[in-house]
Amino acid sequence: MTSTTTDTGTDGRITVRISDPGELIAAVPHLLTYRPGPSVVLLNHGGRESPITPVIRADLPDSTCEPDAARDLVRAVLRHPGAGVTVVIIGRRPGHRAPPGRIPHHGLAHRLMSAFGDAGRPVDHALWVPEIRGGARWRCYHEVCLRGVLPDDRETVLAATMATTGQVTYGSRGEVARLLDPDDPAAITRRQHMLDAAIDNWPTRSNFAATDRPDAPQQATGGSAARDWFGATEVADRTAAGGAAPGGFGEVASGGRAAGSSEEAKRAAAGSSAVDSHVEAERAAEDRAAPDWFGEAQSAEHLAVVRAALARAVAGDFDLSDEDVVSLAMALSDLTVRDRCLTTADPPGEPPATAAERLWLELVRRTPMPERAEPAVLLGYSAYRRGDGVLAALAFDNALAAHPGHRLAELLRICLSHQLPPETLRRLSDCQEGGLMPT
Repeated sequence: MTSTTTDTGTDGRITVRISDPGELIAAVPHLLTYRPGPSVVLLNHGGRESPITPVIRADLPDSTCEPDAARDLVRAVLRHPGAGVTVVIIGRRPGHRAPPGRIPHHGLAHRLMSAFGDAGRPVDHALWVPEIRGGARWRCYHEVCLRGVLPDDRETVLAATMATTGQVTYGSRGEVARLLDPDDPAAITRRQHMLDAAIDNWPTRSNFAATDRPDAPQQATGGSAARDWFGATEVADRTAAGGAAPGGFGEVASGGRAAGSSEEAKRAAAGSSAVDSHVEAERAAEDRAAPDWFGEAQSAEHLAVVRAALARAVAGDFDLSDEDVVSLAMALSDLTVRDRCLTTADPPGEPPATAAERLWLELVRRTPMPERAEPAVLLGYSAYRRGDGVLAALAFDNALAAHPGHRLAELLRICLSHQLPPETLRRLSDCQEGGLMPT
């Protein structure tokens, strides 16, 4: 029996159809973009002609947290349309011991199966595998117990298809995180001094003294203290209690609990209205808090800098000098420019958007704090729009580490934690003027 088939549409997109449970388990690392350790993974099936989306991963909860974890996982999936679900449990939680004759985490699997059944979305497969590697034996939680042996996930039809399209599957989440590591600490320090000098010499800086800033230390003058304000043109009031939790579109927080205040959770869960209300609040806060650093002439210069960098990126040139990094950091600190850069994420996954995302990644690795937050939030937005929740979560966390209280990063991180579909966020870029990419 053929378990995996492919066909190519008129638009050049390749569709891979998988019917064998073992092949489906082997697809998990490619769908997540990395090989997961002990986890529960939910794959939402939209139907024969629809993609598997979302794919949601969480750490395995302990037995006391299983009810909450199962409830939150099911809620996250049900925010998306679908015809069925596959549950994949990988490995076992440290210290977990399955009763004799039972598959590990039998209780969690059956909680999920029952909850999805009550919601009218059947569980097509509920599978357990000790780890995702070729030759591992998988088993099924259903009464009619299927079992089999995993193929090598690096040699499947899906793996080959993704390789031909340039998509990378990483060995772990840590490998993905390391993509955002600074490229050269010495170079970062050098650029930091260049940014300090550029901001100290900014023409309008003398019109806004450090002691006049509403949130600046009274004794702060010049240097990095000036950059703390210059890079913080958004109000720094955190709305996610305790900070952002790991997880997002593609993952949920460990134990199934997502961070955020109850009010933020309600707004995020409400769907697209959350984006609208947050955008309005962000604009109002910026109007109140941000000094008039940039006039129309300066914004026009900044747009020219960004357009030139994007044109080089589309041509495959990502070689950035210190001067390039500093000028782009200054340009993206102009909120008018940064917000227009949101449009570069569309259409998601297409070559121009991929080139822009690569540029934002390079800038995250090369830009000092707090200016690093702006390319980080653009990177996260682009990754979110194309469905890569793992990279999006890491990028938003990176932005918040560089600039605690960054309003756009917090908005997007909350949306991600509550599994808002990527298409919901399109209105953030639709309301911006485009025209940044080369034609």
